[in-house]
Amino acid sequence: MKRILFKILIYLPFPFLCMSQIHYEKINLEELIRSSSHIVLVRPSDPAYSIRKIKIDAHLLKELGIQTKPKNKIPDFERRIYQYQILEVYKGNINEKEIKTLPANYRSSLELHALYYGIGLSKSPIYPHYESSLKETDEQENQNFILFLNTTDTPGEYEYSVSGGAESSDKKEEILGLIRKTSNANGL
Repeated sequence: MKRILFKILIYLPFPFLCMSQIHYEKINLEELIRSSSHIVLVRPSDPAYSIRKIKIDAHLLKELGIQTKPKNKIPDFERRIYQYQILEVYKGNINEKEIKTLPANYRSSLELHALYYGIGLSKSPIYPHYESSLKETDEQENQNFILFLNTTDTPGEYEYSVSGGAESSDKKEEILGLIRKTSNANGL
């Protein structure tokens, strides 16, 4: 179970879209920090995730700005929403003890899903991606790790800032140094 959970946590940030080809543009750790409004040390909650199903209806299509009437019935949009206990906050202001996290590019993935299944439009987005040092090993399965997040419109819910937006807690000092560096460069 723990091995499966760890695999899920590592591959979580990769958007799951079968309808188009996704391209990734690699970014470095400093760029990841700059693109994140919140950086936190976390531990997976129990349960570690829940499944969110979103019914695609006319109201949601309008909210997404999709004016074309769907030719086909659009299947529900389904994603895992991960839950973490906050251990430390390095950047941003998070008062919750537990948060929910959406995959990176969540809204964009929802729009692409609706467009593909509704009218057959297939787009190939380019998303930023961070190559994390987190690797699957027995020693790391129970370790805490650092998440790079942005806020959403829902309180207590955050989104990975980019695909791969998690890092080993072993990089804490390097990350804190880069946070200070980027804060000083921005005059904060």
